[in-house]
Amino acid sequence: MIKSLILPDKHVVKFIFFSGKGGVGKSTMSCATAVWLAKAGYKTLLVTTDPAPNLADIFGQTIGHQIAPIQGIENLHAIEINPDTASEEYRERIVAPLRELLDEKNMNVIKEQLDSPCVEEVAAFDKFIEFMDDPEYDVVIFDTAPTGHTIRLLELPSGWSETLQKSASTCIGPGGVPPEREGEI
Repeated sequence: MIKSLILPDKHVVKFIFFSGKGGVGKSTMSCATAVWLAKAGYKTLLVTTDPAPNLADIFGQTIGHQIAPIQGIENLHAIEINPDTASEEYRERIVAPLRELLDEKNMNVIKEQLDSPCVEEVAAFDKFIEFMDDPEYDVVIFDTAPTGHTIRLLELPSGWSETLQKSASTCIGPGGVPPEREGEI
């Protein structure tokens, strides 16, 4: 029965999450499961959302913020999401298309708003969901950060939606349309 919960269907990407408090063996179990699935012939991606990753130590090779093949294990790839790098990528993705449209003053306002501390969480979530849509892998295994960090990451969309629905300011600028301007935009 356990195998049926873990083994992917070749037509649908399977997502497996290892979560819990720090020190309970999330990384060990996620790596062992990833190796087992890869050796069983499933194209496997192992993603860590832990800001203090140790996949590189476990596999004895450099992994980092870009997807890397795991040496000696066919079908296995891994990535250690770096929150700082993810934040910079997110900022650039937001700002790049606006450079030709906005003047320097408005660009500086946007850059200032994107310098908010919560952009790191938004960017990490953005990078996290990037792997949820990737049909390139049969299975994606998430080695999550300790519980508090993971809960905050997974609750971000609902918290973000609630803030936007209230037409309140978000950590990166105004959210929604003020009630007095509904219908104008």
